[in-house]
Amino acid sequence: MTRPAPATDPALIVAILDLAADAIITVGKDDRILSWNRGAEQMLGWTEAEVVGRHFSMLLPDEELARGEHELLDRMVRKQRVIRDFETRRRTKDGRILEVSLTRTGVLDESGDLIGYSAIVRDISERRRLERQMLKAERLATAGQVAAGVAHEIGAPLTAISMAVEQMLRQRCGACEGAQQMRLVQSQVDRIAHLARQLVDLAKPAAMTTGPARINDLVTAAAGLLQPQFYRKGARIDLALDQRLGTVHADGAQLQQVLLNLLLNAHRAVPEGTGIVSVTTARGETGSTEIVIEDNGAGIAPEDLPHLFTAFFSRSGGSGLGLALAAQIVQAHGGTIEAGAAPGGGARFSISLPPDGDD
Repeated sequence: MTRPAPATDPALIVAILDLAADAIITVGKDDRILSWNRGAEQMLGWTEAEVVGRHFSMLLPDEELARGEHELLDRMVRKQRVIRDFETRRRTKDGRILEVSLTRTGVLDESGDLIGYSAIVRDISERRRLERQMLKAERLATAGQVAAGVAHEIGAPLTAISMAVEQMLRQRCGACEGAQQMRLVQSQVDRIAHLARQLVDLAKPAAMTTGPARINDLVTAAAGLLQPQFYRKGARIDLALDQRLGTVHADGAQLQQVLLNLLLNAHRAVPEGTGIVSVTTARGETGSTEIVIEDNGAGIAPEDLPHLFTAFFSRSGGSGLGLALAAQIVQAHGGTIEAGAAPGGGARFSISLPPDGDD
């Protein structure tokens, strides 16, 4: 005996779709939004009333629009009818960019013509963040093996070369014709030694020596150390320090190294003669200590942001270790470091340290 199919309550189906955790959106053949569930509202920020009737491309970041993603997806759904787990990015109402997985299904009429489609959008930002952390851990493990070998193999020869060059400059050719070339050799030896130390630090972070540290004093000291370099480039550092800040329990030397790395990056990025780097400190709403460094350079390409604090990633030709070490130090202090675009263009780095100090 065949069991009759259970009666389906349309209201129940609507409620299930509306309450789904993923964003479920329907779009007409003119690419205008027809429906928008609560999952979409919670994920992307707009209410249904704000988006119904608007073009679906409003959800695409400028970079995806420039790459022609909207046209690509339209061609794919017309050809394949279904696109599954297409990883891309979507823009929220407040301007954040989410990494998402998109499944789009075309809807055909009785004649087989495309009359619209449904889109299921799943936020995979956390998954991608964890994947990047795993990749970073793997790279750090590799760096550890390389660092041990590098430090052992080149440490002694570098020391010997450095001592020989120093002796020649002091005793034989401090003012001779080859003195400039000898100083160049010495500077490059120092550079190799510094890179080896960075690799070792990345693979085996130095133990923290914590105590009361005044962030404003660390910022002022770091800016003072680099002031001559900024002056030679015709650039300047502007400080806006919240004098109400007290101390944080931290390793002051390591935090100052973070500030120096960020300021050196900003120095390289700003234009000669008109470069401006601003450093702001403030107390966060939860009592955290906030440090923001902004510059008027060319800024950071959006596609580079997810990789910026990954070891060995560099667009400038450097070692790609400075920002990775900075992130490692900040995270060891229980804080966070983020990168993005400054309001007027250029790059913006923000550090947040937890409220574990005494005011």
